[in-house]
Amino acid sequence: MTNIVDTPCMRTHRLRLVVLAFVLALSVPTLCLLSGCSDTAEGSGPDSLLVVIDAGHGGRDPGAICEGVHEADVNLAVADRVANLIEADKRFDVRMTRTLDIYVTLESRIAVANDGDAALYLSIQSNACEEYPDASGVVTLVSDALDADAPSWQFAEVLQDAVTDVTGARDRGVLAQELYLHAAEMPAALIEVGFLTNDDERAQLTDPDYQQTVAQGIYEGIVAYLEYAERSR
Repeated sequence: MTNIVDTPCMRTHRLRLVVLAFVLALSVPTLCLLSGCSDTAEGSGPDSLLVVIDAGHGGRDPGAICEGVHEADVNLAVADRVANLIEADKRFDVRMTRTLDIYVTLESRIAVANDGDAALYLSIQSNACEEYPDASGVVTLVSDALDADAPSWQFAEVLQDAVTDVTGARDRGVLAQELYLHAAEMPAALIEVGFLTNDDERAQLTDPDYQQTVAQGIYEGIVAYLEYAERSR
């Protein structure tokens, strides 16, 4: 495994993901009505595998804000591109937890995947660390409630390799964190695609061409893992 370099800011940034909202989770039909989540693939076969893509933050939770750039907007832009790539692959169906700039509870995001009997769940997020503005790179997270041989670890490792290979970004490895992903009933991971507090990476993450490159890497990682999982059955 790649040597992992972590920072206090990274841990602080991720702790925001741990806090679950003290409100009732929306039902999945209501969630889809409000957030615009949808099964975007048309014409897929009955045996196609469902992949749920979660654009982190949104609405009253913008995530990190750096030089006017809202993390929630970057996350959604990349997630949209990933969904489009998956949609074009008729082996898979895709559903997003939100397609609008709207707040969705962590419980409701996971419910989209659990209630839909998804094969994979992936949350797309961006990192930030004001204390270390030179911090850069991609990191993939899994729930620390999982054993080291859990499928989520395998998914995260394949995904991390695919994204860093295609982007050339610094490989910060795969980490276990206390995350809401523990509630997922399928392999689940969270990828931080770069640091908004790093001037160079922020410029990249707001560039549509680089967003497409990141999305391509994510798509390739998803496909590689699902093909591996199917062969292993």
